[in-house]
Amino acid sequence: MRVLMVIAPIPGTDLPPVWAKRQIGSLNALGVAVDTYVFHNRRSFWGLLRGGLALRRKAREFDADLVHIHFGAAQAVAGVLFSNKPVVLSFCGSDLLGNYDPQGRRTWSGILSGLLSRLGAIGCRRAIAKSRELKQALWPPFLRKKCYVIPNGVDLEIFQSIPQPQARAVLGWNHQDPVVLFMDRKGAWVKDPDLAQAAYQEAKKTVPALRLCVLENELPERMPLFFNAADALLLSSRHEGSNNTLKEALACNLPVVATACGDTPERLQGVRCSYVCSRNPHELGERLAAVVTARERSNGRQSVRELALDRVALQVKTLYEEALAGSQNRSTLSVHCE
Repeated sequence: MRVLMVIAPIPGTDLPPVWAKRQIGSLNALGVAVDTYVFHNRRSFWGLLRGGLALRRKAREFDADLVHIHFGAAQAVAGVLFSNKPVVLSFCGSDLLGNYDPQGRRTWSGILSGLLSRLGAIGCRRAIAKSRELKQALWPPFLRKKCYVIPNGVDLEIFQSIPQPQARAVLGWNHQDPVVLFMDRKGAWVKDPDLAQAAYQEAKKTVPALRLCVLENELPERMPLFFNAADALLLSSRHEGSNNTLKEALACNLPVVATACGDTPERLQGVRCSYVCSRNPHELGERLAAVVTARERSNGRQSVRELALDRVALQVKTLYEEALAGSQNRSTLSVHCE
């Protein structure tokens, strides 16, 4: 099987992001040959026209059996219109849920992105949503019949537990204070850094020594060190698809305190020392203080074993096979949402 994967690259390059590299590697291990394509201009009609024609040419040269487009919006419509191969669309979050300005108002670009994503879904053979919440955002409802819930996988060989003192020594943390991690994205409204900061200040009333470590654009290979060096992950997002950081933290048995966004309630079900909270800074702070005071690790790794890269890759390959066959039989997929 030969798959042309349409991706948004690392900024300033044509290289796939780390999650895409991992998915490609796990598909290669199952005998799926994958090449990548990048839309360099998705914001103009002529850019999409040229990109669509180039996509069609690349699929022909690669002799692709199907095209897998990651992220909806304009490139999904262009891909469906120009590809002469069956198309699989992956919806990741803001492509269906929208973008928001700093005041929390949905932007016009976010509204347009949602409309284009749904148009693209009409023409694709199969679709993937990263969470049940995302699937429910897909309308008209008949489109959900060809949409499967398959989160991104976790590399359990990279993300695993190591002793906290060892991780702290490598990072150069020369203190014993409890530390909470927060992943920011340039102060994005959807991540709600203000709520995270308020929750942290609430927790400090009980645990004055608590430190907040804000990460942004950290090197992927260093992330397991942070997850093992810290005492908790704080996730305050307003909405998510299926948060990769959350799953990677769980694979390292890092406790998590989070709002109910995306598939977070499902991921934290049955996980010790971890909590799903309302969007209340006092409740978040209270739970955070309790977690870092206990300084115990969670059993999160057990909860994400089903999302190991090889297992997720097998589900994606099965979906590819269905897309090529045009089959309506859904019984072979183990991760789905009716």
